[in-house]
Amino acid sequence: MKRKNNLLLTIADPDNLRLAFWKARKGKSWSKPVRAYRADLDANLMLLREQILSGEVQVGRYHFFKIYDPKERQICAPSFGEQVLHHALMNICHSRLEKVQVFDSYACRKGKRYLCRSGTGKNYTRRYRYFLKLDVKKFFDTIHHNVAKTQLARLFRDQDVLDIFYQIIDSYEAHPDRGVPIGNLTSQYFANHYLSGLDHFIKEKLRIKAYVRYMDDMVLWHNDKDVLKQAWRAIKNMLKTSCNAS
Repeated sequence: MKRKNNLLLTIADPDNLRLAFWKARKGKSWSKPVRAYRADLDANLMLLREQILSGEVQVGRYHFFKIYDPKERQICAPSFGEQVLHHALMNICHSRLEKVQVFDSYACRKGKRYLCRSGTGKNYTRRYRYFLKLDVKKFFDTIHHNVAKTQLARLFRDQDVLDIFYQIIDSYEAHPDRGVPIGNLTSQYFANHYLSGLDHFIKEKLRIKAYVRYMDDMVLWHNDKDVLKQAWRAIKNMLKTSCNAS
């Protein structure tokens, strides 16, 4: 049997799994899957612990439905047991993903959504003459599996944890070797991290001081329109070469 690293043991800790359950059940306590899981909670959490420690997790059991917000999106909701797994992973791994984020990235970060909405963008709009608004077309569907895995491998040295991440990534495809499902907690973190290199490029190479990104929605502000035009071309090229996105 392989020796388990400390990060995996922390993820599989019973207290972390119980916390993951309470987070996963938020807002849906009376749904049948949640009630069924809770009815035999200790046994279900023990089974999840065994799966995590063995690396043989059950992923990819999705329920598909569409929402309109206002554009059409296909949501891939994982089974409740898998939702508990995702929370258990991110309870522990969130801090490592957080370390590489620039201040101006606002998705998947506690308290940042409110900060973004409460005035950052409005403040930049008052201070600068021009802005450039960008997004990545069909972002979640275009995320390249190998690129996402390589990025995670640079951040996490725990192969057992990476193997679980890779199973989650491989459990879904919008196109061959591309796509993460909208609806997974882990997808939100993987997708946000996918563009963290772009954040650093914009801030450190292009030297854009006024910048906000929420997942794949980006806004850059500047007093020189030509600077923003040059930034747009540089960002487009960077996405094609480094993230393999379009």
